[in-house]
Amino acid sequence: MSLKVPFAFAVFYIVVTSLQFIASIDGIIHIFGLHWIFAGFAAALLIFIPAIGPIAGFYGAVVVWKWPLLPVLFLFFWPYFVYFGLLLFGTTKAFMFWKKTFWPFYAANRFKFRHDDIEPEFTVKESASADQEKAETQLINYKDDHSPKY
Repeated sequence: MSLKVPFAFAVFYIVVTSLQFIASIDGIIHIFGLHWIFAGFAAALLIFIPAIGPIAGFYGAVVVWKWPLLPVLFLFFWPYFVYFGLLLFGTTKAFMFWKKTFWPFYAANRFKFRHDDIEPEFTVKESASADQEKAETQLINYKDDHSPKY
């Protein structure tokens, strides 16, 4: 049961892509008068361009195949309608869900320092150790010996 929907979607997608490819080939042949092999290469390149591929298929289906305008529009541009619907309704709904769910907690409980929080402990040494002083003097001597003389 759960594999029927993705399989049906994959079959639908392959059929629509094949129709778009063949309609693009026929549209390119009709516009430019190219041989079908060259038109096939051009259509294969156009399929990968998001808006141009469906436009070429739309032209081929409407002008060459004489299909009705509205069904061809929905057949070749269905992803754009889906994306627009998701953008229009999905984004607004997600924003309203976020605002309704999280905003009361955010507005009421802004970060406040609590007295039982753990504070970092620091130990500051009054004087450096003898090894560190020796290393610093060696570094200063090295810089003096190897610095460029002008």
